[in-house]
Amino acid sequence: MKSTSRDAVLYFSESLVPTARKALCDPLEEVREAAAKTFEQLHSTIGHQALEDILPFLLKQLDDEEVSEFALDGLKQVMAIKSRVVLPYLVPKLTTPPVNTRVLAFLSSVAGDALTRHLGVILPAVMLALKEKLGTPDEQLEMANCQAVILSVEDDTGHRIIIEDLLEATRSPEVGMRQAAAIILNIYCSRSKADYTSHLRSLVSGLIRLFNDSSPVVLEESWDALNAITKKLDAGNQLALIEELHKEIRLIGNESKGEHVPGFCLPKKGVTSILPVLREGVLTGSPEQKEEAAKALGLVIRLTSADALRPSVVSITGPLIRILGDRFRTGWQRELRRWVLD
Repeated sequence: MKSTSRDAVLYFSESLVPTARKALCDPLEEVREAAAKTFEQLHSTIGHQALEDILPFLLKQLDDEEVSEFALDGLKQVMAIKSRVVLPYLVPKLTTPPVNTRVLAFLSSVAGDALTRHLGVILPAVMLALKEKLGTPDEQLEMANCQAVILSVEDDTGHRIIIEDLLEATRSPEVGMRQAAAIILNIYCSRSKADYTSHLRSLVSGLIRLFNDSSPVVLEESWDALNAITKKLDAGNQLALIEELHKEIRLIGNESKGEHVPGFCLPKKGVTSILPVLREGVLTGSPEQKEEAAKALGLVIRLTSADALRPSVVSITGPLIRILGDRFRTGWQRELRRWVLD
């Protein structure tokens, strides 16, 4: 084909195309790899027609148990070579309900930067697929597929899209979509090796606001996601978050109208997801940060049930002793001291 004109390739396409199709589903990996190179040359010669002639056939073969494994790898081999032209062709077909997250997950590992261009379509599709499988035997498999997709994203733009789109979906009026978004967000925060330091404020803000959600699933997943974030923070990033954290705690406190915040009252979890940040502020922050952290800590305690606070008593005691033991007290310290003693 490299040494042949386009017209000649088109003339013999009735023989070339079936050969490439068959080879891409061959049991031998070496044959599938060679077939992918053949597809690459075929596409270079006849363009879009190669996509139309071969890719739908491979997708159809995924339903055949005898060859589905080989056909899936054939798609992967093709993606590895021509992801920028193959992915735009496949994404609309794979994201149309019923969403094929299995294939999306498998292909994402070789999509490279091309994956980022389609996240705006892929993310809503995988959230929809997960939502439909929640509470079913297929839930764990669907979560694994979602994880494979989001952890395949490597560039900064892709990480920004993931965070922004998932946080937006957690505000959906549909509880199933909020649950799916919170689960995927937790997977991302817990298992991604990406540096999302530049997105800390938006992540913390979005997750804290879910602590008043009516869904137990959203509460658990958002708590775990926030906990995964705060465990990774160094002292500098913890101190930088105190003002934002205090603001968000005030907001959810206002929403709860003085009642206990559900996300602070989860059994065996309580306030431990945010306690390291507040402790760092009280113990090592600047005077302004100490004040913010101490006020936030006092507010958190008021918004948390006694049972939920119990596992954190030892961790909270240190900062409170520091506040009570300060020799020179400002107005807020005296106020907080009276509140603690009460």
